[in-house]
Amino acid sequence: MRLQCLLSPIGTQSKKPEIISTLSYCEIDMIITDSSYLCLLDSVLDEYEYGVNMILMDTQEIIRNKSGKSYIEKCNCDTTNDVAIMLHTSGTTSNPKRVMLTHSNLINNIESNIHSLALTSNDKACITLPIYFGYCNTAQFLTHLYLGGVIIMVNGIFIPRQFFKLVEEEKITNYTCVPSTLLTLLKYNYMDNYDYNSLRYICFGGGRMPTDKLAQLIEKFPSIGFVQTYGQTECSPRITALMPEYSLEKIGSVGKAIPNVEIKIVNNMGIEVHDSQVGEIIVRGKSTMLGYYKQPEETSQVIRNGWVHTGDLGYVDNDGFLFLIGRIKNIIISGGINIYPEEVELVILQHECIIDVCVIGVDDMLLGEVPIAKVILKYEIPESELMRYCSERLSKYKIPVRFEAVKAIPKTYNGKIKRGTKNNRSLERH
Repeated sequence: MRLQCLLSPIGTQSKKPEIISTLSYCEIDMIITDSSYLCLLDSVLDEYEYGVNMILMDTQEIIRNKSGKSYIEKCNCDTTNDVAIMLHTSGTTSNPKRVMLTHSNLINNIESNIHSLALTSNDKACITLPIYFGYCNTAQFLTHLYLGGVIIMVNGIFIPRQFFKLVEEEKITNYTCVPSTLLTLLKYNYMDNYDYNSLRYICFGGGRMPTDKLAQLIEKFPSIGFVQTYGQTECSPRITALMPEYSLEKIGSVGKAIPNVEIKIVNNMGIEVHDSQVGEIIVRGKSTMLGYYKQPEETSQVIRNGWVHTGDLGYVDNDGFLFLIGRIKNIIISGGINIYPEEVELVILQHECIIDVCVIGVDDMLLGEVPIAKVILKYEIPESELMRYCSERLSKYKIPVRFEAVKAIPKTYNGKIKRGTKNNRSLERH
């Protein structure tokens, strides 16, 4: 027997308007939660016009709200191609976007991930990422559930001392994180106090990782295989992986497509390009999404002829390794020349005084657009020093015309920069 229902995860940090928007958009009629969120959800449901039932996992209570209908239906049919989960991707409360992934999508990506990393039922995963994040949901949680492996979930912020202690005590074999976590590990100097020989892999992705810092990390932890991955929620999500044997030789690459996934690079006419030419990355395979819920036009723009158009720019080198350049929507066109802000950001991030950076385009009477850099500084530094630093590492047209110190750079729920408008006025200045 299977439940004829699908999941729409909601982050626990969500606010009332976001929750109401998700309930309405996804037509949710049942919430699984615990009693610590009961007050918030009661206030949400007081303003929500439809019936919603709640199951409190800690007290095993079922709370029927208004005229909530029964949500459990017996189903003996084959549901392999039915939607299993709808994960949030880009969009706002007024323009939500949920990716519809079927049981087949998820199982295919799980199996490809298992083959890629040679995982077995003996593996133990440590989870610190939110499960409503596609990267964690499939690559960690569902993968190890499918294998019958061990899953250990950790609440709270990542603390290296606690992490290494957990690895030692539980014999953790693999861990998945975002680049900011790796930078925290790089600063930690007490790892020799722990036995972490069981840890075979640390997979990472979902953001920028400076190559100089990655090289230092690989040297600092030679017994751990660092696997850079690339994926999109629309692809369940994993697309590629750079295995440890290539981590230095092909540093900066996100690797090759995992089993049963195809990638191509195409130009703006949709024609495949080769020989390290930059173009859009498109993906095909059984793990690509069914579409966007209630968004047929958006779906048709992204899925064309069976290929998911990722909106990401990259190139494949002569050995078949994929390198990411940036997002199509983020391109700055200055004097007719394309500037990829992510490329410039990676260079600036390697300066010792830079904590974080966002490069955006602003209007220019002569060139159309020019790049500027918003930076969070560890200490005050003359703008001329940052200009000099960039001039030694970047072509002249890529160098930001100015650097602006800011207090914060807005990020999305999974740590990516919210670039907003061209002038990005949401970045608060000192």
